[in-house]
Amino acid sequence: MNSQRNEISGLRERNAEFAFSLYSAVAGEQKGNLVMAPLPFSIALSLLLNGADAQTQQEILEVTKLAGMSLDDINQQNLRLQKILEQISVSGPDTFILANSLWASLPLAFAPAFLEAGRLYYSAEITSVEPQELPARVSEWSREKTRGLVDMKLQETDFALLSATYFKGRWECPFKEENTKLEKFHPVHSAARPVPMMSQQGEYLYFEGGNFQLVVLPYSTASMYFLLPKKGGLFSKHSLDEIEQQALRDAWIITQPMAHLPGLVKIPKFKLRYHGDFLPVLQKLGLQRMFDTFDSLRPAVTHPDGARVEQVLQNSTITVDEKGAEAASVLAMGMRAGSAPGWTPPKPFEFIADRPFCFWITDDQTGSILFIGRVEDPQ
Repeated sequence: MNSQRNEISGLRERNAEFAFSLYSAVAGEQKGNLVMAPLPFSIALSLLLNGADAQTQQEILEVTKLAGMSLDDINQQNLRLQKILEQISVSGPDTFILANSLWASLPLAFAPAFLEAGRLYYSAEITSVEPQELPARVSEWSREKTRGLVDMKLQETDFALLSATYFKGRWECPFKEENTKLEKFHPVHSAARPVPMMSQQGEYLYFEGGNFQLVVLPYSTASMYFLLPKKGGLFSKHSLDEIEQQALRDAWIITQPMAHLPGLVKIPKFKLRYHGDFLPVLQKLGLQRMFDTFDSLRPAVTHPDGARVEQVLQNSTITVDEKGAEAASVLAMGMRAGSAPGWTPPKPFEFIADRPFCFWITDDQTGSILFIGRVEDPQ
């Protein structure tokens, strides 16, 4: 595992920092439940580096935290990352799918060098279709790659870059269904209501800060992290916002020491869906040129007037129950041609998620954050 991690050492920490940065930007604007897959953004933007002009490349490198790495290193480490992730489905009961594709509306076409980078480093499927056929073909592709969980509805566009993810994992220690009871959950903007609350006792990776708790529940090849504000006088979204800003900034939370400790864990069953337009968020983070000028992606296409990104959509879903989790997402980029506090470990601990909390699923071998989100109301 360590040797594989070393092969992508430059990418691993940068992807995690970008994942938390992107999530925090979305969570700062989004009210209510949220789930998203940050890894496809890292991969899609890394691929676009191969078809962007110098100014756009610099913006992408800064936003994705990849500044200081060469394009060759980025491509090579993304290739290794995807090869390692492919082994999840081979080595155990968990299933993970990562699929990329490039679409061109005839008679337009991507530049050969860009297509070669897509094929060689990102295993991108290449498809050319009539313009009116593209939305239906994209919908079919997204449903196929996510086992029917996500149906991406993309408007007609000249070019499209798609990245789909699917994860299904079984808890290493499944919750017993007979222990699931109706217990009160305290949403942000409404009265407490009973929800099915899963419960188990055991030994878990655990970390406690001055105003939050973090517990890790393992799958076979991945782990799910739950970040919970400590119980105070009020249950408020504001408190979860503060915890997220504190713990996730610069990926601080993943650098903290965790210990295996005995404890009681209670997590509600939940199912979330989120359909998001991420273009404004990426602009806020610092990506401007790829949306503003056709020169930005001129190297990626054969069209003499170049191309720019006009749509950045991601549809994601996740279900968590006694057996484990199932999650999927599709990221679509449509392009148009021109014309903390110290650690004081309790023993044992109680982690009772009866109020809004943040979660993320991480692949154990690569450290990749596959999905991240927040539950403000599990019902």
